Formats: sequence, structure tokens, C-alpha cells
Amino acid sequence: MNPLAQNLNDQLVDERPEILSMLSNLGQAMYYPKGILSQSAEAKSTKYNATIGMATNNDGKMYAQALYDVYNHLSPDEVFPYAPPQGIESLRDLWQQKMLKENPDLTAQTISRPIVTNALTHGLSLVADLFVDNGDTLLLPTHNWGNYKLIFDTKHGANIETYSIFDQDGHYTTNSLVSTLENCNQDKVLLILNYPNNPTGYTPTKDEVKTIVSAIEQLANKGTKVIAVVDDAYYGLFYEDVYTQSIFTAITQLNSKNILPIRLDGATKEFFAWGLRVGFITFGLNNDTAKDVLEAKVKGLIRSNISSGPMPSQSAIQYVLEHHEQFDKEIQANIDTLQSRYEVTKEVVYDDKYKDHWTAYDFNSGYFMAVKVNGVNPEELRKHLIDKYSIGIIALNDTDIRIAFSCVEKEDIPHVFDSIAQAIDDLK
Repeated sequence: MNPLAQNLNDQLVDERPEILSMLSNLGQAMYYPKGILSQSAEAKSTKYNATIGMATNNDGKMYAQALYDVYNHLSPDEVFPYAPPQGIESLRDLWQQKMLKENPDLTAQTISRPIVTNALTHGLSLVADLFVDNGDTLLLPTHNWGNYKLIFDTKHGANIETYSIFDQDGHYTTNSLVSTLENCNQDKVLLILNYPNNPTGYTPTKDEVKTIVSAIEQLANKGTKVIAVVDDAYYGLFYEDVYTQSIFTAITQLNSKNILPIRLDGATKEFFAWGLRVGFITFGLNNDTAKDVLEAKVKGLIRSNISSGPMPSQSAIQYVLEHHEQFDKEIQANIDTLQSRYEVTKEVVYDDKYKDHWTAYDFNSGYFMAVKVNGVNPEELRKHLIDKYSIGIIALNDTDIRIAFSCVEKEDIPHVFDSIAQAIDDLK
């Protein structure tokens, strides 16, 4: 049992042991992780808060005015009724059209219609409900989003195995993933592919995607059932020459009945609409019966959990997809702002004067980048940065920190990294 869960249970033993005895096995195993959210809360009052997965500027949160204005255009019937469990039907079609436009190698015949989820986390939970039994194997990169553990391990008892996506010099590599898949002897395995990666902000190149997809195909050809879950939370935020279609698209090109590609994406990051909680789950299938069966099961899971997603949020996303000309310009302006911050970050973080302070992991997309710090404990560094420098960063593990350049103005980025270096010197 996770020590945080055990600590909570111990408190009940002291105060209300009868409540502990009422809890289910899952209830006793549940805890609130000391991860990104708790660290972000501690950094809330800092001047430079580079912790959370949102994009900000000096005026507040980045957004699209066209989306902000939407609610003046919605009728009462687009705001107040229940939405269907699977989401507004026209919104599902519009999102599929968006997917097909951005992924020219996809066809409508090879994918299910997207089902609306309460953003990405809900989609991951639905995947776990559908496909994970206690003891099933889940493959994750060592650098991964901490909520995967809570969803798949704590709630569903998956056995998580990790592989490295970076070598000792911080450069991206597919070697560990390929060898992990080559040595896998399970009957069924789940694989989460998250690009741009949270926490490191890396997206593979076309050649790297080919290598990954080929390794998945070889595993399936040995008889292993592969559920390939693609977490596309940061899709579209690409700043270099990378594979700009979803890796979901590449996996759907494989002709193997042993592979089920699943795509999770949404308006959260792509539309700078974090609080609207509109996401989608799409299956890579060309069999109509299988599509219908999985949709029915997902609808049942949604109905038995949240009943349905919020109607106003879905109507708002539908509106900007239908009236997208001005909206697209505003979204692109925000992406351009993030790219300019990325370019400054890349210039600063690789400066020779910091070579004794950290090793940066390759990054080329998304909201974040990560570094391996030298000679100090990341958690101590994080707290010291808050207390002395009014800077918030995320301590990822025993060696690494994450910096969200999405939350720092371009002109402030050099100061932030210089302060991190000074803080490292303070602690040494």
C-alpha cells in the first residue's frame, strides 16, 4: 500500500476506526498524491510560477476571445439540458472531421466516432475500466504523468513496468522501449504513448515513430494483445520538425487484429480551455460491429459514473468548431507565443555556464521541459526556490525538475533559469 494511503488509514485508526472498517479495498488504498497539484498549490504565491499545465501571460490565462464570447451565442437548449452520455452527436462528428484533417493518413472507416469524455483523465479512467484487470501489465516511460499510477495501479491493480526514453546525456532514445517490447512475454499488455510528453516536452521524429510502431507490430505478431493508448493531451503544440500526425494514426496503419489503438485528446490544451473539461476517446477499428460494441460499453461506463458531461462546455466547443475562422487565428497566436518562449528556453537552458548545474532532456513541443539537476535534491531545490526566489517548479523524482515555460513570459525566462542555477549553488 502506498505510504500516503497508509498514513491516512492510520489517522482513522486513531480517530474513527469504525470508518476505516467501512472502507472498501479501493477506499483503503486511495490517497491524494503529493505530485503536481500539491506542489503547484505551494507555488501559488510565487512571482514566477512555472508549475502547472496551463498557459499564462501578464494579463492572466491565455485564451481565445472567440471561445470566451461563445456563451452570448448559445440558446437555452444548448446550455441547460442534459447531454447524452456519449456527447452531443454533432460535436462528435465535428471532432472527427478535425482529426481527419490533421491526420491525413486516417480515414473515417478505420476509426470509431469520437465519444465525449470529461477531458483526458476521464478518458484514461474509462480505458482502465474497460481493459485493466488486477495484475495486467502497463508499460510507461520512466518520465510519465503521475496520475497514471493512481488510475491504473491504485484503482485497478495494474503492474506498471517502466522504460527509459532518454540516455544518460539527456537525448531521446527508442532503444529501451524497443527492447522492453522485444522481451515482453505477456498475453496482454497496455502501452501508453504520451507525445508531446509530460513532463519533458518531447515528440518523436518520423523515423522514431516508425521504430516505435514497428516494435509494437512485432510484439503483436508474437501473439500478444496490445492495447496502445495514445495520450494526445498536448497534440498540436509542435515547435520543431517532428511527426505531426498523432502516433495513433501510425498505429492504425498496422494490419494486426492483436492491436487496439485508442486515442485520447481534447479541447483542454489544444483550445486553451482547461476548465471546460471536454475530451474525446476514439478507437482505431475498421469493424462496425466492434465499434458499436465498444461505444455501448463506454456509454454504460459513463452513465454509471458521471451520467453525462456538461452541456454548456460541449456546446461551446461545437460552436467554435463551426465558426472557426477567427478562433483558429487566436489559437495560432497563442501557439506562436508558446513557440517564442520555447525558443528562448532552448537557448538559455543549453548555455555552457549551466553545464555543471544540470543536464537538459531533449524537448521540442508542448508546455514543459525537464532537467536533471546536479548535486542537489530536487525537492529541497523546489522549496528553496519558493522561499528565496519566488519561483515555482515541479520536483519530479530524486534527480529531475520540470519547468513550465508555458507559464513564464519570454523576457522572464533567462531570470528564472539563472535563479535556479543560483539556488543550486546555494544548496551545494
